[in-house]
Amino acid sequence: MKLRTINIIAYIVLGIIAVLWLVPLYLAITTSLKTLREVSAMNYLSLPRTPEPSNYVQAWNSGIGKGLLNSIIITIPTTILCVFIGAWAGYFLSRFRFRYAPLIFFITAIATFIPYQIVLIPLTQIVASLRIGQSHLGLIFAYTVLNVPLAALVTATFFTSIPKELEEAAYIDGCGPVKIFWKIILPVAKPALASAAILVFTQVWNEFLIALTLSTPSTKPVTPVVAELKGNYVAQWNIQMAGAILAILPPLILFLLMGKYFIRGLLAGTLKA
Repeated sequence: MKLRTINIIAYIVLGIIAVLWLVPLYLAITTSLKTLREVSAMNYLSLPRTPEPSNYVQAWNSGIGKGLLNSIIITIPTTILCVFIGAWAGYFLSRFRFRYAPLIFFITAIATFIPYQIVLIPLTQIVASLRIGQSHLGLIFAYTVLNVPLAALVTATFFTSIPKELEEAAYIDGCGPVKIFWKIILPVAKPALASAAILVFTQVWNEFLIALTLSTPSTKPVTPVVAELKGNYVAQWNIQMAGAILAILPPLILFLLMGKYFIRGLLAGTLKA
């Protein structure tokens, strides 16, 4: 009986947390379907009297479509590069033991959490010196540099859970480190690669500061475009919320398609016996 009571309380608490977590999404959806007069009335929790799907059309025509295309052009290559480079780095950090391996792993972990504001000026100077500033390529380069440590950390944690006997057996059969990585490690590490891809994709897609600094009107990703939808003289929250809903759809679809691998990849290293 006591255990059942604890379970009931746990479900109630989790239900309350879930509701609180969904409140911002509810507000965004309802606001995106309201008229400007309804938004000005500040009845945030009320449903729209007459839904206005035209808000989405106006948001799309105001630049969301171009912003989504730019974000796709930037985010997909960045994610592929980060996962590819990060997987190699993660495999190296988790398998090859040398004197400075713990230090490098620690630096990689720290680099994952460095605020972008700290590296904004030197990163901008590097991009400018490479003559790729204010272009898709410049943003891809910047995001790759900033997110490879994240991919390396996620994959390295997973690689530690893979039995070394698999590699030892491959070594006996005459395989080298590169072939072992491609033929044995990567097929087993699909959950970790999916987890790294989801994290990097979401991180790059939602990033605002670098996107605003290194882009031009023709290369601007979706996040600065959403910020501009508010308007200059009148706060068009309904249009901005419509743009925000459109902007979150690609990451949401990615989570729905690859979500089953996400938790497995993140927890694999922690669940190692």
